Amino acid sequence: MINEEMGSSGFVRPHVNPFLGLSPWWNPWQYSLSALGSSSNGVAGAIFNGGLALTSYTISKLEVSSFQNIIQIIAILTALVAAINIDFGIAHFLVATLLFLALYTYVLLHGDVVAYVGTASSLGLWLSHWTLGIPPGIALPELSAIALAFLYLLRDVK
Repeated sequence: MINEEMGSSGFVRPHVNPFLGLSPWWNPWQYSLSALGSSSNGVAGAIFNGGLALTSYTISKLEVSSFQNIIQIIAILTALVAAINIDFGIAHFLVATLLFLALYTYVLLHGDVVAYVGTASSLGLWLSHWTLGIPPGIALPELSAIALAFLYLLRDVK
C-alpha cells in the first residue's frame, strides 16, 4: 500500500507501508523499523519480531562462500533484536547498534569499491539523521544498511 502525505518542504512525499492495515501509523520517514516490533503494536509487533526470528534462523543456515563467522554473528544479533525489542529501551539500542556494526563489517570485509562507497553513503544517512534530523526517523538509514548487506549476502551464498 502506498500512501502520500505532505512533507515539511511542501512536496507530496509517498511512503510504503509493508504491513498494510496492521500498522497504518508507520512510515519509514518518521519511525524506526524496530517501532514495528513494539508490544504496543499488538499482533503486528509479534509478526514483525517473529519475522526477525525467522530471518535469523534462515541466515544461520546459509552456506556462504566467505565470511561465515560474521554471518553467524549477524544471525545471532538479528535474533537478539527480535527478542530484545524496542520496548526494552537501551538494551534494544545496544543490540541493534551491534547488529548494524556487524552488517557494515560484513560489507567492508569484501574490500571493493562498492563496499566502501555503499557504506560511506549509508553512514551518511545516519549522520544526516543524527545531526540534521533528516530523515526524522531512522528507518531509511536502517534500510540502507540492510539493503547493502543483503546485496553482498546474495553474492556470497553458494
